[in-house]
Amino acid sequence: MRKLEHFELKKDYAVFCPVGEVSFEEMADLFSRAVIVCRRQRIEKLLIDSRRLSGFQLPEISERFRLAERIARDAASLVKIAHVAGLEWVHSGKFGVMVAKNRGLDAENFHSASTALEWLLQPAKKKASPTNQGYFLTA
Repeated sequence: MRKLEHFELKKDYAVFCPVGEVSFEEMADLFSRAVIVCRRQRIEKLLIDSRRLSGFQLPEISERFRLAERIARDAASLVKIAHVAGLEWVHSGKFGVMVAKNRGLDAENFHSASTALEWLLQPAKKKASPTNQGYFLTA
């Protein structure tokens, strides 16, 4: 697999800012590759900024569903993802975020990189986990 362009490691996270004219399928492949790189290198947080991609229309609901499932599967609940996109994507993206979250992915869409980074770098929230004797908190 060739090197992923526009992928940069920071102190506590990675940033992927792809550029160019691509189809929706090519965009999905780029996102997937970035997520897989993070998972394999044990990078737990990824900021994807897709505002410099063009060449495709907003995805239909079925495409958003498949993309969310694919990225959640690629992340394997090991990578938290903040996606920065144009306003039209962010407003249409709540369905995809819901699908991804239902599959164990911690992800959100943002229209501002600073807001996305602030969310991404927040400490992990504690989750309630069932046990035979009630609930306990895990990190």
